[in-house]
Amino acid sequence: MKNLTENPAKQREFTPREEAVGFLLWDARRALFREFSQKFAQHGVSNGVFPVLRILWDDDELTQSEIARRGLMTGPTIVGIVAQLEAQKLVTRIPCPDDSRKRKIKLTEEGLRLKAIVLPIAEDVHQKALNGITDQEAELLKRLLRRIRANFIGNREDNS
Repeated sequence: MKNLTENPAKQREFTPREEAVGFLLWDARRALFREFSQKFAQHGVSNGVFPVLRILWDDDELTQSEIARRGLMTGPTIVGIVAQLEAQKLVTRIPCPDDSRKRKIKLTEEGLRLKAIVLPIAEDVHQKALNGITDQEAELLKRLLRRIRANFIGNREDNS
């Protein structure tokens, strides 16, 4: 008969931390976010608002739900971020021509100006992250990360 006081975790082998994909992704993400945070903070951009700005820089004048879908964010999260961007005068809400109940989020001149400042910083951090990695390895890494993401969110396309 099995001793019920035994710790079941002791009976099982676990992947060492430095071999665990989840830990490595978490730790790499943390390092990237720390770098982004330090660089972006000088320009009043936080890690939380950057993805929304990035989406709008690619395709301005989207509804909050369109931004949320593209950024894989929840509605309440997007509401808070848009409010923050609006308070910083980086975006404004404009009437949606198709539906008077909806508003589109549009970059202001300041929001557009920030693109020329922040995207080069993001590119520098991107290059730092890939330092010592060949182009082929970088492509493989991106393909594998997309596959891992798909394992958890499905195969839906996002434009983030």
